[in-house]
Amino acid sequence: MRLNPPQLAAALQRGLAPLYLVAGEEPLLQQEALDAIRAAARAKGYSEREVLDVERGFDWQRLADTCNSMSLFASLRIVELRLNAAPDTAGAQVLTHLAKAPPSDVLLMVSAGKIDWRARNGGWYAALENAGAAIYAEAMKPQEFSGWLGARLRAAGLDADTDAVRLIVERTEGNLLAAQQEVQKLALLHGQGARLSVTDVDAAVADSAHFEVFAWINKIMAGDTRGAVRGLAGMRGEGVEPLAILGSLAFALRELAKATVQYARSRNASSAVEGLRIIKSSQPAYARATERSSPNQVLGWLRRCGQIDRYAKSTGGQAQAWEELLTLVLAASGNGGRGSPNRARNT
Repeated sequence: MRLNPPQLAAALQRGLAPLYLVAGEEPLLQQEALDAIRAAARAKGYSEREVLDVERGFDWQRLADTCNSMSLFASLRIVELRLNAAPDTAGAQVLTHLAKAPPSDVLLMVSAGKIDWRARNGGWYAALENAGAAIYAEAMKPQEFSGWLGARLRAAGLDADTDAVRLIVERTEGNLLAAQQEVQKLALLHGQGARLSVTDVDAAVADSAHFEVFAWINKIMAGDTRGAVRGLAGMRGEGVEPLAILGSLAFALRELAKATVQYARSRNASSAVEGLRIIKSSQPAYARATERSSPNQVLGWLRRCGQIDRYAKSTGGQAQAWEELLTLVLAASGNGGRGSPNRARNT
């Protein structure tokens, strides 16, 4: 079965294919397709996941053995194979063989980058496509970008006028990942149901303080307590309002809460954060936070966000809001938490 990315959701609702091949020229669409397949598989009881990265000298028998071995921990497993390039002759043979007889208890997911159209019409690619489903993310044409971006804004609960959409298109220059980051940022800043003007978009993109908040949150997640405290002090000194920081931090903690719940089941931090609505470059930091945090801890931090919100909105409560933010940053970055490798010293 050959699918394009927008068709995947409906196909997954009809049921899981025995295997999936996800490739293409748009990393964001590929990552979202992989995330959607993983989520559908988890809902069907695929609770164990193994990832194989194909590098120079890769032993293809390892893939066959992994797919055919019995699991000690789960009856249903996901096996992901990550290709950097088209497989060699041995790899093509193994993939073709697996396509002919996919293991009943394994969901095979093969991911790759750009693949020449000729290769997509025969050999190992066609074998996987015919046995399961192949999703290829073609490079988005310039004339398609505005429509795609408008749909993303609407999905995030935002209503943007034509000039606002055009400005995001100009600023991101056809980069889907950059555009999605702008959508996420605007959703955090303005909330559900907001009507965005070109002025709103220009202010969000031009305001460096908002960029600093995202980098600062990564320091918290990575356990860099000193860096997180310095960043908080710097933003306060630059006149950033506590509420501008709090919205982004609360969003990040909600995503972390989801990851800790998944980690409690799988004990695989990387897998737990892959389904989060965050950019891929931030996922290693979130994985570290997932390993050192418990669901109850994160829920406690979210409750503290609510308290800080009330302080920040009350008359004369700004100083208290900053103090509580500092306390929250210390806790969430690992100072006083379990197993933090970067615990700050009290001075």
